[in-house]
Amino acid sequence: MDQYVAIKVHPSVRDSNSPGGILMFTRFHGIDLHKRYATISVRDELGKEIQVILKCIDFTAYVESLSDDDIVVLESLNNAFYWADQIELRGATCVIIDPQKFSIIRESWSKTDRKDAGSLSLALWMSVSRNEFKLPTVDKPSPVIRDLRRLFAEYQMLNEQIRQYKNVIQGHLLETGIALAEKTKERLLKPQHGLEIFGTLDLPHTIQMCVIMNLYLLWNLFEQKEILKREIFKAGISLEPHMKRLITIKGVTPFLALAFLADVGDITRFSSARKLNAYLGVVPTVRASGGKATIGHINKRSRSLSRGLFSQIMFHFANSSPDMLTFYESTKARRGAGRSRIAVLRRLFSIMRRMLLDDIDYRWKDDINVHNKLVDYAAEMKNIEILAGSA
Repeated sequence: MDQYVAIKVHPSVRDSNSPGGILMFTRFHGIDLHKRYATISVRDELGKEIQVILKCIDFTAYVESLSDDDIVVLESLNNAFYWADQIELRGATCVIIDPQKFSIIRESWSKTDRKDAGSLSLALWMSVSRNEFKLPTVDKPSPVIRDLRRLFAEYQMLNEQIRQYKNVIQGHLLETGIALAEKTKERLLKPQHGLEIFGTLDLPHTIQMCVIMNLYLLWNLFEQKEILKREIFKAGISLEPHMKRLITIKGVTPFLALAFLADVGDITRFSSARKLNAYLGVVPTVRASGGKATIGHINKRSRSLSRGLFSQIMFHFANSSPDMLTFYESTKARRGAGRSRIAVLRRLFSIMRRMLLDDIDYRWKDDINVHNKLVDYAAEMKNIEILAGSA
């Protein structure tokens, strides 16, 4: 019996011959991806398992065999987004799910790849054909957003390594009883003045070797960080209109604007400011029991890029308007410094969402401040062009 199902699919795979673009699927594929192979379970339109491949080594050939009769489900692990692109190019429909919410592996005490793939295909069939089960799907970001997220992930990793090397150098100096003044320490850690300051330090030979080695490694990380920053600007060129809108907020630089855009992807998928703030990890957890609700700390299992970077400019934003300053000071007086900072971030992200949805500038923008940001951004892009031409 043919099953007609209504499901949100990519426009390129809609069936123009059927009413409303509704698709008819005859095969439901649950795929458990691994590094070197995939385990696959296939069901027909009645939900019967018709094929099991325990170890599909040539997964590319399998994908090439798919058509618009097929719908596939993958867990958002490994290279799921890449394979989703390849599957959709064949005309098939691909659904990506959140494995933590779906909890297939964790709920199965006798875990096997076949059971995982079978559970995926069964859940897909139940969700699409019988509407008995809602799959916890995840958004598949555009290639531009994926590239930016990769670059920002590397940027965060470099920052973490930089912090580690700074702490190691500081530890070596403290071993010898040297506690540098803050300004002197800053000059030591910068490649422009580091060797000059290092030459003035009276260090034992072993400590001297350790410090200079870590200084050179640190300076190399600084150089790689600048290269990565340029790559981020290059990758975000198509997002310039949105970026230029967001930098009308005091404290938000082009770099931070691209970080926010990379984090949220398609802003229209957040139907409310609260959903966006929950996604960015600035909404407190709430536990309810016996009619009593307890508000806890923020959920740090969510995305952390925007929360980490924008916390550094929170005070600039708080001073961007009299209303924001009053909001911050009153919240700080009632709830304390920590919670007031998170409250300001929630307000900031909510405003940025509304600016993007309505295509409007920040209400209290400073034209001179925005002009200076645009000049710096233009100079950065000019340097990128020069470096690209000399390469």
